[in-house]
Amino acid sequence: MNGVARDEDPSSLLSPNYDPLIHLNEIFPESSSLSSLSSIQLHLNTHLHHLDTEIEIATLKQRQHQSAAQQQINELQLELEDLFKNVENVRGKAEKADGVMGSLTGAIRRLDGGKRNLTTSMTALKRLQMLSISREKLC
Repeated sequence: MNGVARDEDPSSLLSPNYDPLIHLNEIFPESSSLSSLSSIQLHLNTHLHHLDTEIEIATLKQRQHQSAAQQQINELQLELEDLFKNVENVRGKAEKADGVMGSLTGAIRRLDGGKRNLTTSMTALKRLQMLSISREKLC
């Protein structure tokens, strides 16, 4: 095409510089070719009807996709709400378990302290008994 890109060809429908006169002169190069005008018009009307049908089908499909996408979004939002509720439940249970563990470890610490005190008291009592026995032997 003489080094000219297809999009730049003024007779191309895709060109931003489209010139309908050039296109019409290509279709009807002489006045005798106007005799086929009715068949070309019928062909164009058929093509236009076909394009309208394709546009309607594409529009319906797009609406269906939008509807399906919106339904999926709504379902995901519900699942997200459930997930947040579950996270809150787990957090509450974790705090409760932390409290229970704190009270258990506190009780264990108290028992350890009591054991230490009891051991110290028993050691002191044993030494007192030994002291008492030693005093009796001396007297």
